[in-house]
Amino acid sequence: MKRFVAAAMAVACLVSSVPARAGDGDGPGTFDKWLNPDAPECVPMSAIRSVATVRELTPEQFQFVRALYVAIPPVSRTLPPGDHAVMATSGGSVMLALVADGQACARMLAPDFIQAMVAQVGQGTTVQLGTPL
Repeated sequence: MKRFVAAAMAVACLVSSVPARAGDGDGPGTFDKWLNPDAPECVPMSAIRSVATVRELTPEQFQFVRALYVAIPPVSRTLPPGDHAVMATSGGSVMLALVADGQACARMLAPDFIQAMVAQVGQGTTVQLGTPL
């Protein structure tokens, strides 16, 4: 468990919950309006589904995303709302969201290495002691 917390803290240093650009570099990103500091606290999932392909994550992936979200600066002192997680994809951007009552109230971009970790968690991949992360 300590190793998971340490890994989450390291990832938190590399992932921003408020990115400068969520797109693929050729203009405003699809998810920018929901990731900037002026974004509403919660966004209806219907709005996200209207612009992105949404995939439900497993319960294990939900717990991973929730732990990751809590560790991203500013570090949260409470659990974010949500009873499941989704991965939304549009163009070259991927956004993870924790969802409660049809609202995504905790959202973040997922760079490639985070997407790979989420996939590994979904596959039940474990890392043995002495295996590099």
